Amino acid sequence: RSMARAERSGEERSGADWVAAGTGLPPRYLGPEPSAMSVEQRAVYNEIAGSRTTGVRGPFGPWLAAPAIAQPAQTLGRVCRYETSLSLLESELAILLTAAHHESATEWTIHEAEALRAGMSEPTIAAVRVGARPDGLDPRSAAIHDFASELLCTSGRVADGTYEAARRALGEPGVVELTAIVGYYTLVAYTLNVFRIPAS
Repeated sequence: RSMARAERSGEERSGADWVAAGTGLPPRYLGPEPSAMSVEQRAVYNEIAGSRTTGVRGPFGPWLAAPAIAQPAQTLGRVCRYETSLSLLESELAILLTAAHHESATEWTIHEAEALRAGMSEPTIAAVRVGARPDGLDPRSAAIHDFASELLCTSGRVADGTYEAARRALGEPGVVELTAIVGYYTLVAYTLNVFRIPAS
């Protein structure tokens, strides 16, 4: 099992259970209605709509209530998603690990589909969902898996050996980018979980 899931106390739920448990709850807050948005909110909304394959959904609705948060958050998200040295497939591995750790059903549902489009195998996705280490990872993906898993379950206190393996595989800029991806998608998971944002 990955360290992100292994540290949980008590009975561990299956991947199907935690995803199902996080869906179907009534949303708490979806954000401002487009017709009621301020000029600042509309500007951020339009920027998000023009730069995301997934559209203006997920955490963006609640964030738009506070444009000063929404603007830098969506900019960081765009960079983490599309402008790092990690491939889309590698980024999706880190994102799915983050979603599973935080049991964010919406983050998982959105990025499971993105991971499949990026070429991730169904057995790899199934393993991540239940906290197991996928078989057959290439060296870069293995380093990403182990670093992200340890980062999530230790609040960033990654062991020297894990850090060094990630540094060798990704380079120091890549480790910075991977840390940022996990951190950003943790913020996303918190937002989705707090406000009970559905996947669609």
